Amino acid sequence: MALANITILGSGTCAATRERSMASYHLSFAGRQALLDIGAGALRRLLEAGLSYREIDAIFITHHHIDHIADLVPFLWATRYTPEFNRTQTLEIYGPSGTEAWYNALALGFGAWMQELPFEIQFHEGQETAWEWSGVKVTTSPMRHSVPVNGYRFEFGQKTLVYTGDTGFHENVIRLAEGADVLLIECSFPDREQPLDIHLTPSQVGKIATAAGARHVVLTHLYPECEAVDIVAQCRRFFSGPVDVARDLQKVSI
Repeated sequence: MALANITILGSGTCAATRERSMASYHLSFAGRQALLDIGAGALRRLLEAGLSYREIDAIFITHHHIDHIADLVPFLWATRYTPEFNRTQTLEIYGPSGTEAWYNALALGFGAWMQELPFEIQFHEGQETAWEWSGVKVTTSPMRHSVPVNGYRFEFGQKTLVYTGDTGFHENVIRLAEGADVLLIECSFPDREQPLDIHLTPSQVGKIATAAGARHVVLTHLYPECEAVDIVAQCRRFFSGPVDVARDLQKVSI
C-alpha cells in the first residue's frame, strides 16, 4: 500500500505547450494534501485530475520564478470567492528566505481581497532547514539557480520523496537525494557540450541519482527540446534504475 501519492500537474517550464503546464505537483498522504509549486495551469490540472483546491493544506514553493508560482493568485481567488465555500483552516506556505515579504509585495498589488483573507496564512521560510509537517519530516537544501531555490525532501517513515525544483549540478542535490525512493528532478534540456550552470541534463541527472543511491527517477521541468531526443536513454548512461519522463496528470506512488 502506498504511503503517499504524487500527481503531476505541470511537467513543463516557462516555454508553454499544450501538453505540459508549468511546474506543479500534488502530494497526498494520510488525508493531507499539498502542492509542490503552483505554476500556471496548476488549478485547471488539479480539477482535471479529479482533485480539489478546497482541500489543499499546504504549498511548498521552491522559488519565486513565475513558472513556479503563477497560479497562487488564482488559487487564493478561487478559495476566497467560490460560492458556498468558506475556507477557515490555515493555509501553510513554505519557501526560501524572503517568501513572506515576496507574498506581501504581491498582495499589495491586488489590494484588500488578498491582504485580508478570511483564513490565516502561516509562512515557513529558510534554506538548510528542517520542519515537521503533519508528521512528515521535511528537509530543505539550497539548490544552484539564478535565484534562491529550496529543494525539498519528504520522509514518510521509511519512504522518501525528493523534489529538486530548478537547479544545476551541485553536491547539495546529491545530498538531498540520498536514498530517495522517488527523485522528482528537473531535466530542462537534453545533453549538450556545455550544460548550463542553473539547469540539468539527463546525463547529469543520471550521475546525481547514482551518486545519491536514488531508486526511481522522474524527469520533469522539460523544455520542448526534450521531446525530440531520448532523454531516458541519455539518463540511463549513468543510472541503471527506473527512469520515467513526467507527463501531466501522471500519478506516482511511494
